[in-house]
Parts: sequence; C-alpha cells; structure tokens
Amino acid sequence: MDARSSKPRKQRKNQKNLPLHRRSKVIRSPLDPVKYGRSSIRRVTLRTGDTVKVIRGSRTGHEGKVAKIDLKKMKVSIEKALINKADNKEVTIWFDASNLVVTKIDLSDPVRKERFKGVGDE
Repeated sequence: MDARSSKPRKQRKNQKNLPLHRRSKVIRSPLDPVKYGRSSIRRVTLRTGDTVKVIRGSRTGHEGKVAKIDLKKMKVSIEKALINKADNKEVTIWFDASNLVVTKIDLSDPVRKERFKGVGDE
C-alpha cells in the first residue's frame, strides 16, 4: 500500500529512498514559457540531449545540452558548464532540475516524438 503522508519529514525520507527507476521521473524541468507558452504540457522529464537554460544560481543564463543525469545525486550536468579547480582541472557543475528550463526537447526517440507531437510548432 502506498500511503502518502503530509509530514515533511516523511516526504523527504521517501524522496531520498526512491528506487532509481522512479528517480528518473522526479528529475523534471518546466518548458520555456516564451517558446512553449501555448502548450498544455508544462514540465518535461529531462533526458540527455535536451537543451536547457539555467534560470537560478551563479550560471544564470547559461544554455547547453544535458550531458549527464546522476540519479543518485538527482542532479544534471550541462555541456560546457565547467569550473576550474585550484590545480587547473576542469570539473563539471551539477545543477538541480528545478533551476533549469527546457528550451528545446530532444525528439530523436520515436516514442518521445509521438508524445510531444505538436508541442512547440517546429
């Protein structure tokens, strides 16, 4: 039985203990309201290849493709979003999906293409 609790402590615990196949559904970002404003779909589950824009944080305005999605950390990395360490190594920056907005959906998958048919009018 999947009883839902209204207690914040139990909600945080359930989120932390989600299995990996359910975590991928939780990593969602809203669609860009300028481009997809008329669409009935508001949020999209992120996939590698989607183009996103950072709307919160130190990299606000950075736009790029999703490079990796870490289901354990529940974070997303974007291409060319790097930071230099003290020893001059470049390390990717991980973003929370709530701080991103999807500007272009990757439609290379035929199932996903059918689902988002007519969204964005491209």
